[in-house]
Amino acid sequence: MQQSAPGRNDPCPCGSGRRYKECHGALAEAASGSLAALAGDLELGDALRRRGEHAAAIAAYEVALAAGRRHAVLLNNLGLAYQGLGKLEEAAARYREALELSPDLVEANANLGDVLRMLHRYREAAERYTRALSANPGVALLWSSLGLCQHALGTLGEARASFERALALKPQDVLALVNLAAVLTAERRFAEAAPLAERALALQADSAEASSLLLYVRQQLCDWRDLDALIEKQRATLTRADAPPVAPHSLFALPYAPAELLAAARKWSAARLGPIATKRPKVPERVSGKLRIAYLGPDFRSHPLASLLSEVIERHDRSCFQVIAYSLGLDDGSAARARFAAAFDRFVDVRAESPAETARRIEGDGIAILLDTSGYVIGARPEIFALRPAPIQVNCIGFPGTLGAACYDYILTDRFVTPAGQERNFAERPMILPHCYLPGDTKRAIAPIPTRAACGLPEQAMVFCCFNGSYKIMPHVFDVWMRVLRTAPDSVLWLLQSEPAATENLRGEARRRGVAPERLVFAPRLPLDAHLARHAAADLFLDTFPCNAHTTANDALFAGLPLLTCAGETFASRVSGSQLRAIGLPELVTDSIGAYEARALQLAREPQLLSAYRERLQANRRTHPLFDAAAYTRALEDALLTALAELTGKP
Repeated sequence: MQQSAPGRNDPCPCGSGRRYKECHGALAEAASGSLAALAGDLELGDALRRRGEHAAAIAAYEVALAAGRRHAVLLNNLGLAYQGLGKLEEAAARYREALELSPDLVEANANLGDVLRMLHRYREAAERYTRALSANPGVALLWSSLGLCQHALGTLGEARASFERALALKPQDVLALVNLAAVLTAERRFAEAAPLAERALALQADSAEASSLLLYVRQQLCDWRDLDALIEKQRATLTRADAPPVAPHSLFALPYAPAELLAAARKWSAARLGPIATKRPKVPERVSGKLRIAYLGPDFRSHPLASLLSEVIERHDRSCFQVIAYSLGLDDGSAARARFAAAFDRFVDVRAESPAETARRIEGDGIAILLDTSGYVIGARPEIFALRPAPIQVNCIGFPGTLGAACYDYILTDRFVTPAGQERNFAERPMILPHCYLPGDTKRAIAPIPTRAACGLPEQAMVFCCFNGSYKIMPHVFDVWMRVLRTAPDSVLWLLQSEPAATENLRGEARRRGVAPERLVFAPRLPLDAHLARHAAADLFLDTFPCNAHTTANDALFAGLPLLTCAGETFASRVSGSQLRAIGLPELVTDSIGAYEARALQLAREPQLLSAYRERLQANRRTHPLFDAAAYTRALEDALLTALAELTGKP
């Protein structure tokens, strides 16, 4: 919150606690000495600042300081002038000087909070907002600002309470409505978030933030009302300079072109990261002959990342590499977390650090290559990469697309996911692996296989399944699924259970397409070993489009379940196809929705063909690259060493 120029809401520099015009303005004619001089200096500096002449305003304020007229309000307003020039550190220093003189000055605490938040120092910013609110709890904007910091820190319950306080003070505040809905979305409380986004849109029909959030929430709920209109409304904002940025992670399941996704990522990174460090640190010396590489992210826990990356970390060549983790996420006490902690040579919890502190730690640790396993997902801190703590930085595994930021040198990929000619749609250079860019953990345990009855499935039915998140299910793909079910009357569709509202909406959509709702069976969430085991109860996995199954496809193929996919233009639409090719089943990769539907109908009518694919999959798991973790790790290490050699000019 920025303090305005002196006026009705500005504190008087006399220290009386009254408003400027109520107090000093009425006494100015009679006053003499330092108070009147200070008022004149403030009026001149503030007039210049109001006109955007921040450098001239700074000069005027500095004249007052040089003359010994040092006052908290003067220092606060000097900080505003520095902030107006984008000199955030200088602004913060002036606000701190103001607070040394007047610790409870609401404006200085709030302004310092704003600057610290812009510097991504969310914990310190939250402390400043809290101090300001202790003196003046009736300012809705301060509660919203505090909530933004709490959200960034991952304390979602606290953020929700702050946004609720903001709304209690200002019920028609569109931004507070959107922010509260965003917190509820992060908590996966989609049914509660939807009416808040709708209310925000009712208040401000052109709110791009509310519209984009409503679109994402409705995807999660499989509520397809006005879906096309919401998509087109969002499309119009992706490249428009005056529109707010849209989180790139929410775009993958929507029908956007690669160039649109790049534009959206660039826009998001510019707004989220700010200026990116241009100086690349020197390549550090090897330690005892070993190159230090590090993985950074919030998901070293019970998470899909564990099904992909765990064995790679264990298999890194310790004669050549020292492998470090910088963890941004909570310790969930899971076996997956313990395995990660044991697999790395060092496992460092950096949750409590600011991005700048973590960046200094990484550079001080002599990391040559830093791999980002999360990109822009919840809990990620791409601000660390923007500070350029390592000479080579890689967008790796966790984010299926470009991050649009110059601080990432490479994106880990393969020739199917990013075919020749697609390089122009990435801010990063492709780091090409020979088969599939996505690794797979071959040590995943599979529980005893359950009966169909135990899974709630009919014994004799043809069971199609899709265990992807509900937000990936698009109406045109659901249309195909329903036509397949109508063609195979004894079949069912087995989906992953999510929100109760999503379940009811999908059943309603099935009914509208002439399919009995009870033919949709919903699988509860289970521990990974039991989830893998129940794949045996299905006959064919039907993939989503334009966002494929990623780890979900890896799980299905590892469990021995054939998968049918459709590959498009975008990275996220080609991940299943890459995995199928790496397991030796390219016939199950189609290139259009029409071909996808035709192949699904063929497999429904020819169970012997489907059985043959299942047998090939079982045999190929032991012989093909997809689940050869040792070969994958060697290929990754070769790619990293090649990138380093290109940078240094040394093999």
